[in-house]
Amino acid sequence: MTHTLFKVATLLVAVAILLTGHGLQLTLLPMRADALGWTANAIGLTGSTYFLGFVVGCLTVPSLVSRVAHIRAFMTMGAVATLALLGAGLFDSLSAWLLLRFATGYALSGLYMTIESWLSEAAPPNRRSTVLAIYTLISLLAMALGQGFLSFGAPEDLGLVIVGAMLLCLATVPIGLTRMTAPHPLPLTRFSLGSLLKASRVAVVCAFFGGLVTGALWSVGPLVGRSFGLEAGSVGALMSTVILGGAVAQLPVGRLSDRTDRRFVIAGLLAAGALTAVLGWFLAASGGAALFVVMFLIGVVSLPIYALCIATASDNATVSMIEIASGILIMNSLGSILGPVVVSALIALFGGKGFFLYVAVSFTLGSLWALYRIVTVERPRAHENAFVGLPRTTPVAVELTLAEVPSTAQGMDPADGVVGGPEPATPPDRMH
Repeated sequence: MTHTLFKVATLLVAVAILLTGHGLQLTLLPMRADALGWTANAIGLTGSTYFLGFVVGCLTVPSLVSRVAHIRAFMTMGAVATLALLGAGLFDSLSAWLLLRFATGYALSGLYMTIESWLSEAAPPNRRSTVLAIYTLISLLAMALGQGFLSFGAPEDLGLVIVGAMLLCLATVPIGLTRMTAPHPLPLTRFSLGSLLKASRVAVVCAFFGGLVTGALWSVGPLVGRSFGLEAGSVGALMSTVILGGAVAQLPVGRLSDRTDRRFVIAGLLAAGALTAVLGWFLAASGGAALFVVMFLIGVVSLPIYALCIATASDNATVSMIEIASGILIMNSLGSILGPVVVSALIALFGGKGFFLYVAVSFTLGSLWALYRIVTVERPRAHENAFVGLPRTTPVAVELTLAEVPSTAQGMDPADGVVGGPEPATPPDRMH
């Protein structure tokens, strides 16, 4: 394992630096827009354009990489992400920010896809699940670390913007100096909605509802903290609490879903999320520990839903895992695009409590749909593969769960009869 980590150390260092800067900007930019006097609706719209750019990137970056190769693509996307963040510090017009946030989403999708394809090819087949676990852990820790920088400056000052841009730029240095061989072309993001719906309507619809909440959480979550009187450093701690909640939930949620019908677990998480949001409506206004506890619990129930929907869809699927992950990501991203716009309107009407109303309604609808499908459709759910706590990045991350890299850029051929991807060559390590 030491040899494997040495091989991918350059990539993991780049990930740590990149996501520290990205974690900082995710929270900083909504707070900066708020300090500029923007309305909640305008801030929510900028969050939506970020996720729109991310989806467009997932669809088009593979073609770009096939033309210019991985290192050039990574350096280019790193430059775009850096320039977009600096631009947000220089300009204060909504039209400029919409373009810049779209560019950030596009660039981040390219950076994620490049790193993940490199990791999947560099890691030996019997070590990929361990590498995925380390990659996910580093991602969460780096995102949380990025929140800590908010204690060292005011959102309206340029200092934090420059620090975030420096980190994004610095992440390109390890990749620019690497001697690693570039991997094969990226798999194209293709999927059939009909095949995905046939595999699991619960997974498809609940991925959308999960995206409604997580997209809103990352885009306007900092405004919730500000509306309850938190300073910049405390808002960063609040967002770190959400990340921590999602991290600690992966293991118990994964083990539970491997022992029962995953649809029950999805329905239970959504119902628990709705109840937590109702409690937030009544308790969060008191501030202090109550707000942090509620946001921690929202992280617990919302962040594992994406990976759980992929696992649910793969149980009865007749298409490749790449195709499943692509479809679930698209549905989750559609929710992430819509969510910030809707929740920002509710925050404008009700203040920070509007976020909890939004979460309660979204998760209630998702839970009711899952329960309806459980009652009306009795379908055996044999778990061909154990639950894997995939990060919510790009479909390429799913290659780290496979025993071997797909032989073509299109992923595994559905005609091969593979259900949920090829069987691991060794018993799968469980990373939740």
